[in-house]
Order: sequence, then C-alpha cells, then structure tokens
Amino acid sequence: MIKALMTAATVVILTGCAAATPLLVAEAGGHQLARYDEDIKVRAAAALDDEPDLLTYSVQAISRGKTDDAAATYMKGYSDPDYSQNMKSLALYQIALLYMNRFSDERDDAKARAYLLQHRIEFPDSRLKERVMKRLAILDEREKEPVQLSAVQLLKQVDRSKLLKVDNTPFDAELTPMSERAITEGRVADAESVYLILYDNKASSAEMRAKALYQLGLIYMSPYNQAGNNQKAMAYFRKIGEEFPNTSVAKRSSERIAQLINRQE
Repeated sequence: MIKALMTAATVVILTGCAAATPLLVAEAGGHQLARYDEDIKVRAAAALDDEPDLLTYSVQAISRGKTDDAAATYMKGYSDPDYSQNMKSLALYQIALLYMNRFSDERDDAKARAYLLQHRIEFPDSRLKERVMKRLAILDEREKEPVQLSAVQLLKQVDRSKLLKVDNTPFDAELTPMSERAITEGRVADAESVYLILYDNKASSAEMRAKALYQLGLIYMSPYNQAGNNQKAMAYFRKIGEEFPNTSVAKRSSERIAQLINRQE
C-alpha cells in the first residue's frame, strides 16, 4: 500500500498526469465548471510561482485543497524502510513546502518549520541542505510580518491573466511539466537532482527509474535548454539501454540516440 501511494506521486512527477477533478454538484453549469477549473489552474500557478521547488504532485495537491492527503502520502514513503535516504529527504522537504506555501488553504508555518528542522537533524548532509536553511530563513522573516493574509485573500490580489498565460515554446511532447519548467526557468540542475533521486531509489520499479533517466536525456537534448548537452543526453539514454532494456522507454531511448548522432553529422 505504501509503495502504491508513493508510486502514484512519482507517476505525477514523471508524467504530469493530473489528478481527477473533484465531483461537483449536479446543478453546476458549464460556466461554473469552467470557472472552477480556471481557479484551480490559477492557484496551481500561484503556488508554483511562490515556491519553484514544489513537485507537480505537490502543486496539484495545493490547487485542489489536498495538502494533508499529499503530506500523508509523502510520509508513507518517508517511513518505508526500503526507500533511499535521498528519497526520504525529498519526501520530508516536500511536506514542509506544502505546509509553508502561501496559497494553500491548509498552510501551517509551524508545521512547515517542524518538518524543516526534522530534515536538518535527520539529513544534515542532504543535497537539499541549503534549500532547507533558506526556507527556514523565509519562515523567520514571515514571523516578523504584523499581518498574515490567507490564501483566499492572496488569490484575490494575483494577476490571473499572467498566471494563466500559456508558454508557446514547442517543447518535445514527451517532456513533463517539471522538465519544461526546468528548461524555461533555468533550473536544470534542480530537476536533475530530483530525477536522480528517483533513479537512485532502488525500491522504485525499473519503469519509474528508467523514465527518470529518460526525462534527463530529453532535457539535455532540448534545443531550448541553454544548458543543453548532447553528450550528457546520450549518456542518460544509453544508461537506460544498459540497465533497463525491458522498459517502455528503452526503444525510444535508442531512437533518441540516433537523433543525437544525426545532429553531429
């Protein structure tokens, strides 16, 4: 059960699949439904703008009022003895980000601080160490503010049209939203760190680990990536063929290698 829940979170990270929209009352008309969907998108975009380190699964949880549910899922992964230390570190960090996000109706800075402090104690040498310290500093600054606006109040102040603006960059269709953000926002190193944590987690399925490598290959071969590196992309694709030859992305990785070789000719 624990692995199934964490796998669901990982699927969202690797595919960008959205969770099902909560059921609405039967009387809701088309306009109401469209507005509801737009509100979710606005909150998701605002949450991500407020905290770029949120994984897609975390963003979706905040936008749908499911912060506590997402935190519980991450905690199950954190508590699983088969998961790697890096994976546990990532889970704990995401829980903290969920609770400190200003656009979450379930925001709780005290909880967020507790999880960040727990992370600092349990994972003192984590690759996320500097980010954890930065978030603790943010919480310290927040405490000095005389007025704390609620998520609803903050959402009334955002530029909805700006947040809903669609990026028309013709990205590769197989890139996940997280990978696209990494390219457009110059956060390739951050995305690589997350994907390598997923790859290094031996308790995850071969399919999930291979897809993490596949995303890295796509990121580094993207012509829109200022940090693009064809050789690095090729290395990730070849790693899939060597370690995960029976996965769904193995054949596609070979095709990508052929594309990269053709670029060099």
